[in-house]
Amino acid sequence: MIFPWGTEKLEELEELPCSCPICSGFTAKELKNLEEKERVRNIALHNLYVSFSEMKRIRNAIRNGTLWELVEQKASYNPALFDGLRVLEGKESKEWLERFEPLSKPGALMYTGTHTVHRPLVYRYQKRLLERYRVHSSKYVVILPETTKPYSRSYLERFRKIDGDIIVSSPFGPVPLLLDEIYPIAQSVFPRELDEESRRLSEESLDQFLKKYNLKIGEVKRRDMRDIDRERIEAVIDMQFGKGMSEVLLDGEILIKKSKKTGKIRNVFCDGKHILSLRAHDGLFTLKIEGAKIIHQNFPLPKLRVIVKEECKPFIIEGKSVFAKFVVDCDPDIRPFDECLIVSEKDELLGVGRTLLNREEMLSFGYGVAVKTREGLKDE
Repeated sequence: MIFPWGTEKLEELEELPCSCPICSGFTAKELKNLEEKERVRNIALHNLYVSFSEMKRIRNAIRNGTLWELVEQKASYNPALFDGLRVLEGKESKEWLERFEPLSKPGALMYTGTHTVHRPLVYRYQKRLLERYRVHSSKYVVILPETTKPYSRSYLERFRKIDGDIIVSSPFGPVPLLLDEIYPIAQSVFPRELDEESRRLSEESLDQFLKKYNLKIGEVKRRDMRDIDRERIEAVIDMQFGKGMSEVLLDGEILIKKSKKTGKIRNVFCDGKHILSLRAHDGLFTLKIEGAKIIHQNFPLPKLRVIVKEECKPFIIEGKSVFAKFVVDCDPDIRPFDECLIVSEKDELLGVGRTLLNREEMLSFGYGVAVKTREGLKDE
């Protein structure tokens, strides 16, 4: 008999640990005492119920963005599955899997064991931190332990008074206070006591970060108060869109609008034009059409672009979504749920939207939506 955790022999069961119609209609003893043909038929039906239930569970996990959690749970049922999952912890596997990993998910990242810190989402964060983060003028940093999320609730006032960064030592490795609200840092649940392997990897990641940016641990007081909002915006822009992108997008008079209810950043204006909106659920930016224009003017193909066939132009301009079969090419660094510029084959800006696929998927699929267009650039 098949069960979610593996197979069991009917003759070894005293109870049927299942609530399918077969197991609800028979006791283990009654099922054993059936004639062979009837017993085999009922066991086969039970196995089908369990198989279909598992398929539904997998489909729901894919839709909800919790497939990794499900895989990790299943791996704990069998040593062979556990060994298989450990293979995916290699750098080559992480590099490949990260390309298909969405930028953020509806739910929090849940710790399930030692595998969690090896997920592609964690690998992406650590990689981008080393490639895209910009340290401030001071080469000194303060290392502080984890606290209630977001960490800025506890450390913001101290941060205002120092010259340099506050780095929180977390299961993800180092978390600069300016990045404490982005996915998956603030949207994660870990136990109070980490396993030994996760602790070791976190410490190694912190050491690598300090060496990469030649940082020293220490605290230097400031004479003036720092503009935390501006620094946070710059840090998130670079992590999300690429190193140096903040210098281009914020080249002008910047106006930051906050939520009256929460006091958090909501919208960013440059020279009076609305260029970005900060999403509350994942701490990342939504790109507005005016922001897309700035990127389009300052960065060549294929930066942040999805290139579509000429025949799609009138539909995209009107705000229609982009289907995969009409995609000619796109930036290889684009990931699912990334913000993107939608352009023609001549690199004319047509609109801005959010990708649902990465480059490989867009160029492979013959149907389905590749980009959900948010704003089309209507003819002026």
